[in-house]
Amino acid sequence: MEPLISVGDIKKNFGAVEALKGVSLDVAEGEKVVVIGPSGSGKSVLIRCVNALERPDSGELTVDGMDLMARKVDTRRLAGDVAMVFQGYNLYPHKTVLENVTFAPIRVLKVPREEAEANGRKYLERVGLTSKLNQYPDQLSGGQQQRVAIARALNMHPKIMLLDEPTSALDPEMVNEVLDVIKSLAETNMTIVMVTHEMGLARDAADKVVFMEGGLVVDEGTPDYLFGPTSNERVQAFLSKIL
Repeated sequence: MEPLISVGDIKKNFGAVEALKGVSLDVAEGEKVVVIGPSGSGKSVLIRCVNALERPDSGELTVDGMDLMARKVDTRRLAGDVAMVFQGYNLYPHKTVLENVTFAPIRVLKVPREEAEANGRKYLERVGLTSKLNQYPDQLSGGQQQRVAIARALNMHPKIMLLDEPTSALDPEMVNEVLDVIKSLAETNMTIVMVTHEMGLARDAADKVVFMEGGLVVDEGTPDYLFGPTSNERVQAFLSKIL
């Protein structure tokens, strides 16, 4: 089967900074891929390219059969296929929790309001926020805001979920509530690509772990391999500092 996401030798520069120096990665449908590595290694740039938030300077990039290097990309179809959860939540401060979760399905996918709200309530229940429907983001904790962001992404019914450091902006006591939701997503057939510093999550939830450094993929494999003694020496040196 063709991979759902196919990244081929993509390069991306920001001025003199080479963020991606030729990254290749395939993600199969239903696969859970966790990208790890030191800060500044290009991890977030990689998944932003997959969501067309950044355009590679060169290489090949296909998502669910869509050529993201083409001159024109069907952004509405891409928005229906790929949802992203950011480290900074990115909620609308002037909209309630339910309005945040239903805005994109109504506006982008043209889902009838009643249907979008029914689905939104379902996903907010799934992330444990049924009691917060009418509250605003500034009335919620960081962990609750991130769970709203996950419910919002789910309400787009995406084939692919991208998560960019979903716990990095949270206080330590709020991390577990978000990790529990992500682990439950990992048990579904959804395709997930996640950047994280949570090595326990990478070990428990990933089918494949990718280690990046300096804008390159240094090594990849199953959690047992990458966290084991036979992975790349650079990977082992990185893990020895944080585990």
